[in-house]
Amino acid sequence: MTKAERIAAKLAADWAARADYETLSGDLAPADAEEAYAAQDALRVLHARSRGAPAGRKIALTSKAMQEMVGFDRPAFGILFAADLHESPAEIRADAFNRLGLEFELALIPAQDIPPRAEPWRAEEVPALLGSIRPAFELIEDRSADYAALDVLTLIADNAWCGGAVLGPELTGWRDLDLDALPATVKQSGTIPEHVHTGAAAPLESFAAVLNHFGARGETVAAGEVVITGSAARTRFPGKGASLVYEIDGLAAVELGVV
Repeated sequence: MTKAERIAAKLAADWAARADYETLSGDLAPADAEEAYAAQDALRVLHARSRGAPAGRKIALTSKAMQEMVGFDRPAFGILFAADLHESPAEIRADAFNRLGLEFELALIPAQDIPPRAEPWRAEEVPALLGSIRPAFELIEDRSADYAALDVLTLIADNAWCGGAVLGPELTGWRDLDLDALPATVKQSGTIPEHVHTGAAAPLESFAAVLNHFGARGETVAAGEVVITGSAARTRFPGKGASLVYEIDGLAAVELGVV
């Protein structure tokens, strides 16, 4: 068994046991980002046995503040699995997670296969590649981590904590909208609505970054994959009984309840 496979086996066992997060250490500590992504690739194979085939991609650590906190100078990436994708309105079981976190995103869905290419993709090229855009919640499984003591290589190996996504309807008229300037609202039962804007996550830049990362690893992003592009608002940790709505400028909304 390779080191990457041993790391993946440990992380898969931790997910199955709902074990708390711990930094990989000793002979399981990734030496660098490439080794961490090799472990993520091996973990992808193990997760697919229970979570379905890979069905999308995610980007994390898009803000400079988060990058500085974990000592990393670029975003991190991960995989979504078919069984973890839900249509809005969705009911999400709190007991399916060690600790459920929610992020507020746009899901960009390509209309065509996008194979690797030598030249990096740019944000302005992205709209021509897309078939639809949908508001989405990302479901985070951070395994009760202490955010002040994160190790970015462990985070990468652990598939950037992706626990799935809830997808709303297609964003009406998205081709005519400025995706970096759309007002949005997060409404959570029992709290004051939070007004944000989609540009906080730079969705077109994030999609291009996803293409460039996976393309550099020789992977094609396939037509119909769900690419979630970073949160427009702070992560929330709703408990059982909470309900949330993420609405994009009155055009489309995604809803879930925690049961």
